[in-house]
Amino acid sequence: MNRRHFLLIAAACVIMPTIATAAAAPISDEDKEQFLQQAEIIKKKGAKAGTTGTSRLTLRHGDVTHDVHLQTIDVFKNSFQTAAGMELNFRDSYKFNIAAYQLDRLINLNMVPVSVERKFGRGSGSFTWWVDDVQMMEAERYKKKISAPNHAAWLDQMANVRVFNELVYNTDPNLGNLLITNDWGIRLIDFSRGFRTSPELRHPENLGRVDQRVYDGLLARRNAIVRFFEKAIAEKGEGMVICKLEGH
Repeated sequence: MNRRHFLLIAAACVIMPTIATAAAAPISDEDKEQFLQQAEIIKKKGAKAGTTGTSRLTLRHGDVTHDVHLQTIDVFKNSFQTAAGMELNFRDSYKFNIAAYQLDRLINLNMVPVSVERKFGRGSGSFTWWVDDVQMMEAERYKKKISAPNHAAWLDQMANVRVFNELVYNTDPNLGNLLITNDWGIRLIDFSRGFRTSPELRHPENLGRVDQRVYDGLLARRNAIVRFFEKAIAEKGEGMVICKLEGH
């Protein structure tokens, strides 16, 4: 082996691990959003679970192909009989999936897959990044009584799940909407029956612990809003900022 060949092999040994590491790097939320907005739909099939007519689409953009979860439901009813009882001003909307994703990132939860609004057919829907590395749903884990390898970490994740469901007032947090990845991470999907108008906690008895990052995120958003209005009141006067709607 001459010196030139030796140097080429040595350079390849240095470069190839770098390329492999870069290829395995996680895709950013921004890149996922762009893909969901721009990629071509090449296949459609019904989703295996769900009660709102959801679909699984395969999208392709350039050399990237990935599946997405499509939900198009967007209904409002003055009253609707649910499993929990009669609900007034009932809303079931794909738009809440997008809101849940954005709120998830604001409070540093990072459990809700990327979701965007996109036109589909004659209407629009939520295009949500399909979670690939799913080993099971919580429904299966619960039924088979499978224990997480790190029980303490699992309990902490579930505590965050309960906090988030209270925050968005999720009225349909069923076990099929909680996905467990191969590394025992939790991903939450389908918030179409969330974001109700009640100011009360739905199940305060479920709250116990919360991750420090999530807690800090909640306080940060709350404090930022309060500071904004306090500044506006100081500059413009309370009468120009605080309003009282009739019936409230």
